[in-house]
Amino acid sequence: MKKIFGKNPQSLGRIKFDRHTLLLLIIFVVVMAFFSVVNSDKGFISGRSLTSMGLQLSEIGILAIAMMVTSLVGGINLSIVAVANLGSVISGYFLFLNYPPEVAVGTTATFTNIKMPDDPSTWVLVISLVIPLVIGILSGILNGYLVGYVGVPPILATLATMSVFTGLSAGITGGRTITGFPEQFSVVANETVVGIPIPFILFIFLTAITFVILNHTTLGFKMRMVGTNDTASEFSGINNKAVIMKTYIMSGVLASIAGLIIMSRTMSAAYEYGSTTYVLLTILIGVLAGIQSGFGNVLNIFVSMLILQALSTGFQMLLQTVRGSTFFKDFSWGVLLIIIFVINYLVRQKKTGVKKSSGQ
Repeated sequence: MKKIFGKNPQSLGRIKFDRHTLLLLIIFVVVMAFFSVVNSDKGFISGRSLTSMGLQLSEIGILAIAMMVTSLVGGINLSIVAVANLGSVISGYFLFLNYPPEVAVGTTATFTNIKMPDDPSTWVLVISLVIPLVIGILSGILNGYLVGYVGVPPILATLATMSVFTGLSAGITGGRTITGFPEQFSVVANETVVGIPIPFILFIFLTAITFVILNHTTLGFKMRMVGTNDTASEFSGINNKAVIMKTYIMSGVLASIAGLIIMSRTMSAAYEYGSTTYVLLTILIGVLAGIQSGFGNVLNIFVSMLILQALSTGFQMLLQTVRGSTFFKDFSWGVLLIIIFVINYLVRQKKTGVKKSSGQ
């Protein structure tokens, strides 16, 4: 244990429930309490509303975790949405090739005018679900190689691969949307287990897995070391390149799982889903969760996602008859970030003041 964690093996335990996590939990309770009162007649905390929120926040939450792990090693992954879309597109194209299109006589089969059979063979379904995961791994290898081994700055490397992946998706589909998937595909996004949406269960499961990796494995310790000081980590015997490679592979797999959820929810695949908003949202969630190079708690990502979704749903219910009500959602997210910044600043100032007074 000492060889892995240093002189104090319990040092990582302190990040499990830090001050920032407590602050986010308080904000979440306040937000839920506020909207449960002002939207009491609209069923804000009804089973239907909570199920809807659990479904909506999952795909973005998983993408936020994918962004978070790369931030921990001092990087960023702007290609997560492009990876999610590419995996879905290739999976949909695989289905398109394996089932003869059922189209009207005299017409040409395209992605948008076919209806795939409702009883596809099991192996075809399994392969179509595995394909996005393979794409996620390959994308992680490419990003990890460019960042870790070639030394390309992460923002430039993933910006380039984002363009490559988006271009591949657009080229495969010709800019069109692949639709008509078998009904079995809707199970992932539209079914529940004891009333809990499957995507939300996946979000909880992936949050737990990420928590274990980051806080209870050698890889997680090395990721934080690389993000904190890559030079020191290298001199301590850590293979920075390998750690970065594994981190980006992990990010790619998480992104591909989010792509599967999007594919199941929309029952379609396209190159442009979430391309204009999802990446910015994941960065926003990371900032709200206090993620920094070498420091961060995946529990903060989870709670931050709950807060943002509660704000979104709450304002949507409250202002559903008001024109331009979506503005208030963006407005509330911005105000929340400012509040977090101010509170953290005041806490730091208080700490500094205490240290100065104790030093005197």
